[in-house]
Amino acid sequence: MENTPLRPRHLLIAFGFGALSTLVASWASLALMLRTSTYTLPFAVEDAGLVTILMAVIVAPFVEELAKPIGLYFIRSEEKPDFKLGDWALLGAMAGLGFAMVENFLYAATVLSYGADVSAMLLGLRFLLPLHMIATAISGYGVGLWAKTGNAKYFAACISVSMLLHGLFNLAASVVG
Repeated sequence: MENTPLRPRHLLIAFGFGALSTLVASWASLALMLRTSTYTLPFAVEDAGLVTILMAVIVAPFVEELAKPIGLYFIRSEEKPDFKLGDWALLGAMAGLGFAMVENFLYAATVLSYGADVSAMLLGLRFLLPLHMIATAISGYGVGLWAKTGNAKYFAACISVSMLLHGLFNLAASVVG
């Protein structure tokens, strides 16, 4: 049996939904934080830095890694293609790129009041380390394993690795910067 060829529209679906998932993830992170902070973080009112770190290390990776592969979920369920595992990983990387582009430009826009040079520097730094592409490529690989075996535990394992990687990256960025 021959594998389904990866087509440009698949790449566009992954990229486009990855970009749109930035909005979904932002809304979900905010809703989750507002809904749970009084129950899970009663001490956080006095320590805004701790809330910021917990958001970056736990909430954001959980929400973002679930949201970024939305396009891959659609492709898998609607078309049921027989892509190679590498193709699924590439689709994941494209979804991560779409997400990163929107998120990076949003972050750059938030510091524009400090000057275009500061905004451009932040944008350049954020594109240096392609965390979202790498993490979502891992998730995409998991979608591929799920599609090939019918067993969602492979996807759950891969997305857990993505969340852990993302959380550790954000912890390091929070501690350093």
